[in-house]
Amino acid sequence: MQRDVSMKRSLWVTLLELVVGVVLGGCMLVLGSWAGAKLGSGASDGWGDIIGALFGSVLAYPVGFVAGMWLVAWRLRFPHSLWRGIFGAALGLVLVLVLAEPLHLNRDSRVIGTLLYLVPSVVALFGFNHPRHESGPTGR
Repeated sequence: MQRDVSMKRSLWVTLLELVVGVVLGGCMLVLGSWAGAKLGSGASDGWGDIIGALFGSVLAYPVGFVAGMWLVAWRLRFPHSLWRGIFGAALGLVLVLVLAEPLHLNRDSRVIGTLLYLVPSVVALFGFNHPRHESGPTGR
């Protein structure tokens, strides 16, 4: 019975981490888009602001997502691995960018656009909630 309560709590905390991560990630996406557009304005024959906004949002969203997960885990004193979450977000972003051409993900902007935000979030969520140490049934 104790395991069921712990599993339910873990599921709710993970769901809360996901929601807060998406909200804070969305806020960072807006901020990153604005900063990228400002930094890129005037470059690349008028396309610099658009390129900068896209680049800024793709980089800022995973940062906000991981920060949101961390805030929930820190506040609720839930076990987590911040570095694995950061590594997962970076790995997810790199995977999408590397596999875009071989898997023809870049043929449809909606597909690659969705994957650039979804894959890093999912990989970061799994990495963040992966236990640091495996403990057996004896609790060692």
